[in-house]
Amino acid sequence: MTLQFRFAVQVFCSRVVGLYFLDGFATHTSKPMASNEKPATKIFVTVAAGIALAAILYVCRHWLPPIFRWLTGILASTWTWIASSHALPGWIIVPLVIALLWCTILIVASFRRPSIPREPHWRDFAEFEFLGVLWRWHYGSRGDILDLVSFCPQRGCDMQTYGQLGQYYGMGQETTVYRCDRCGHAPEVQGGRELIENKVIREIQRLLRLDAWKNHVRPIS
Repeated sequence: MTLQFRFAVQVFCSRVVGLYFLDGFATHTSKPMASNEKPATKIFVTVAAGIALAAILYVCRHWLPPIFRWLTGILASTWTWIASSHALPGWIIVPLVIALLWCTILIVASFRRPSIPREPHWRDFAEFEFLGVLWRWHYGSRGDILDLVSFCPQRGCDMQTYGQLGQYYGMGQETTVYRCDRCGHAPEVQGGRELIENKVIREIQRLLRLDAWKNHVRPIS
């Protein structure tokens, strides 16, 4: 019988004997035991745990010494490296390595974490459909609307259009047609091109003042 197995058996026997005497002492000195507390159950659990411990130590009798020697060697090598002289002291390098590993874990976790859409800013409102035409623009440093451009609003088309003189209906009743060269979509808008663009700019400014522009902007991821 190996030394580990003997030690496990001794521990097991001492626990059983100690539990036996403690139960006997409690029976004579304390209050009566409740009906649902069974000493036999406690003894059975203790016996089973002792047998399991002895079996584990017996099975691992060839593995435990090499594992202990391996762990001891790692600890000794680590301590020797920390205590030895480097370009930097070992006790400084170790915290730096730990900090580097922690930063690496945080960076990897940030890539795996799902992105939360942020609240849109009013400068994100740079596109909307109005008068049957898709309009896009950008803002100047003071919030001025610059470079207003028309596009085809048909899904999947996104072709830039150019306003051309439409059918004439009489004095003051001119129209402008924004014909798409790709899909043929041709909305006709009353008024000249300059008048229409001025109307679009005023509509954009109205939406900005009323915070209604948020209805035309998707959440930014």
